[in-house]
Amino acid sequence: MSQSKKELNALLKRISVEQDKRLNPEVQQETEVLPYELGNQIPIIRGRMPGLEAVYDRFARIYAQTFSHHVRRPVTITRRSTELVSFRDYLGAITTPASLSIFGMNPLQGHALFVFEHQLVHVLIDLLFGGNGWLENPPPKREFTGIEIRMLSKVVFSALEDLGKAWKRLTPLEPYFERMEIQPKFAAIVPQEEVVASTTFDVEINRVPYTMSICLPYLMLDPVRLQIEAGKNNFDEEVNAVNVSRLEENLCNSKVSVKVALGEARMSLRNFLTLKTGDRIILNQDQDKPLKVMVQDKLKFMATQGAYKGKHAVQITKMIEPQPRFKDLLDQPPEDLNENA
Repeated sequence: MSQSKKELNALLKRISVEQDKRLNPEVQQETEVLPYELGNQIPIIRGRMPGLEAVYDRFARIYAQTFSHHVRRPVTITRRSTELVSFRDYLGAITTPASLSIFGMNPLQGHALFVFEHQLVHVLIDLLFGGNGWLENPPPKREFTGIEIRMLSKVVFSALEDLGKAWKRLTPLEPYFERMEIQPKFAAIVPQEEVVASTTFDVEINRVPYTMSICLPYLMLDPVRLQIEAGKNNFDEEVNAVNVSRLEENLCNSKVSVKVALGEARMSLRNFLTLKTGDRIILNQDQDKPLKVMVQDKLKFMATQGAYKGKHAVQITKMIEPQPRFKDLLDQPPEDLNENA
C-alpha cells in the first residue's frame, strides 16, 4: 500500500505541474531559458569548398605513388569526403592508438593533423619491416616503439611533401612536421568546440580498405578562403606521374620489327622459277652506299653495313625526319597562295 501511495502522489504532482504551465505560460518560459555564452558558440558554416577538394584529390593521386614506393606494392588512395565538423567530433571518431602527426603550413598560422587510423598503422609497420601486410588477428592496442615511430615519420614526411605539391597550383604553402602523438588528448591543436575541415581518404592495400585523414582548423584557412571557396584552379593540368610511368613502361616493353634493306632486284617470273642453290642475284645497292633501315615497314634511319662481335650489323648514320602531315596555308608565301588559287 505504501508503494502505491507514493506512485499516486507522484502522478498527482505531475498533473499539478502541467496545469500550472498551462495557466501560467510565463513560468514555462522562465524554466526553459538557457545560458548563452558569446565566446563558446559554434559558428554556422554552409557551402562546399571546391578548391580544398581539388587540392586533396590531387594529393591522393600524388601520394598513392609515394605510398606504393614505401611499401613496395600497389596502393590506391581516394578522397572519400570533406566536411566541416567540431574538433570534438573529429577526435571522437579516432580509434586509439593511432598515428596523429601535428604539422603546420607556412605562411598560415596554427597547426593541423595528419592521421593514420589504428589498423592502417599496424599494416604499414608490418610492410615497412618486410611483412606481407595481412593481419590475421585484430591489431593489439599498444604503444608504438621508438623504431616504429621513426619509420612512420618517414612516411609522414613524404606525405607532407606531396601535400605541398598539391597546394602549389592553388596557393603556395609549405607544410612542415611538428611532432607525432599516439593519443588524441595530446593532439589538441584547437579548442574542442572549434570547427575543423575534416577530409577522409580510403587507402586500399592488398584489396583491403583502410582510412587516413587530414584535419585543418577552419580559422587557419582564412588567408586562402577566397581561393578555396571560388575553386580557383579547380582543374588539374598536372601530368599524372603514375599514368606516365605506366605508359612509358608499356611502350618500352613493346616489340617493333626492324629490317635493313640490303638492296632490290627485278627479274622475270621465268628466271625466278628456275632459281636454285648457288645462284647469285645482282642487287641495285652499292657496297659503299648507306642502307635503308625500316621500322614497322617505314623508313626511319640510314646506316652502313659492317660486323660487330662476329655478326653482321649496321651502324646508324642518319635519322629520317618524318614528313609533316598537315601544312598550314598561312605559312605559305602570298605568291604561292595565288598560284594555288
